[in-house]
Amino acid sequence: MIKHLYIIASLMLFLFVGCTKEEDVDGDYKYVKTDTVSVLSHKEDYFYPGTSIRSKNKGYVIVDKDMRKSVVFHIDGFDSIYEEGHEYLIIVKIYGPRYEMQDLYEYRYKFVSLISKK
Repeated sequence: MIKHLYIIASLMLFLFVGCTKEEDVDGDYKYVKTDTVSVLSHKEDYFYPGTSIRSKNKGYVIVDKDMRKSVVFHIDGFDSIYEEGHEYLIIVKIYGPRYEMQDLYEYRYKFVSLISKK
C-alpha cells in the first residue's frame, strides 16, 4: 500500500512541476505580458538597440494602449498578414530580456490575434 502511495505521489509531483514552467521564447527571453497594440499603416527606419546603426529594413510602427509610439523590427507571425497602407489593431505577447543587458536586447513581440484592420 505504501508503495502505491509513493508512486501516486511521485506522479502528481511530476505533473505539478511540469505545469509551473514559465513560457519562454528562448533562453534569453521571458514572457512579460499580453497587450493590445496598433500597428500603423507605414513602416519607419529601425535602429538596432543601443546603437545609432540603421537597419537596411524598415520596422513596424506600433502604438500601445498608453499611447507610446515605438518602432519594432519584427512581430513574429504578423509578416504574412501585414499590408502597408492598412492600420491594424492586434493582440501580442510581449517577451522581455531575461538578463539586464538592455543595450543588446529589446522586447520581442509575438502575434496572437487580429482585432481590426482599417
